[in-house]
Amino acid sequence: MTPNAAELSDRVLLPLLAGGALRPLPPIGPERAKQLAAAEGVMPTGGSMDAVRAHRLRVSRRIACLDALGDLGAGEWMLACALNDLLQVTNPSLLGWFDKDRPVTLLAAVRQTIDNAGPPRVLGEAIARHATFSRVFALRRVDTTVHWWVGSETFVGRKPPQRLLRWRGVRRVRLEEAAVPLWAMAPSSFEGQGFEDVMSSWLSHSPLTDLAHADRERPPFQWTGPTLSLLYTTAGQNLARRVVLRCRDPKQAIAALGRATAALGAHPASGPANGLLSALEG
Repeated sequence: MTPNAAELSDRVLLPLLAGGALRPLPPIGPERAKQLAAAEGVMPTGGSMDAVRAHRLRVSRRIACLDALGDLGAGEWMLACALNDLLQVTNPSLLGWFDKDRPVTLLAAVRQTIDNAGPPRVLGEAIARHATFSRVFALRRVDTTVHWWVGSETFVGRKPPQRLLRWRGVRRVRLEEAAVPLWAMAPSSFEGQGFEDVMSSWLSHSPLTDLAHADRERPPFQWTGPTLSLLYTTAGQNLARRVVLRCRDPKQAIAALGRATAALGAHPASGPANGLLSALEG
């Protein structure tokens, strides 16, 4: 059954925009993502949809002078589905004995959904995507480890059962909570399977979001076609400069841009990239 916009809005988009706990839907996949995007060309009113509209407009006005912002386009819906499924890739319940390859299969499906979304075609679409996904690096999964006098157990992204918390003094029970960022959510057994590459691809399809978090720890910022395309117009250059300067750590972001620009070597795109660096450092 194809999920609808209201479900995705309630459980993923609004918590992402406003803060709160995300409750990802079961894996959607590229075909159902396309069906959802085609069916939801016009967002219905009411419920979480109106709150999503308000938050997106508020974010967009921080970087551009806008009176209104259109509803999510098909590409945004597909990127929202891809994010939902990327979170599900990190879900330890997918790592059962009989379906141990399921996360790898799902990650390949996420890549296909991203490809289906395609990059933004115009600057307004890039602004809209950033308005929806600007807080993606605020996502954290809380893992809780319960220690007691004869052992310990870790609960990934869920609260421990009350039975383990009883008789705290007698059993010497203590809790340790760890906030895990999105890039580190994939299980350690999943290393080398391309999780960061897919995350980088997802980011490149919302290029202003990519630049706005150039100071991130991982995945390292790198220039891509969609991100570089912003620099070929004056308006795009101005927006790129604005979001980089609004990074949590602008100096670190500029350093990351410098490394990415050096990696371009003699590529023709190095000219616009160096131009942005000069404007940021000037």
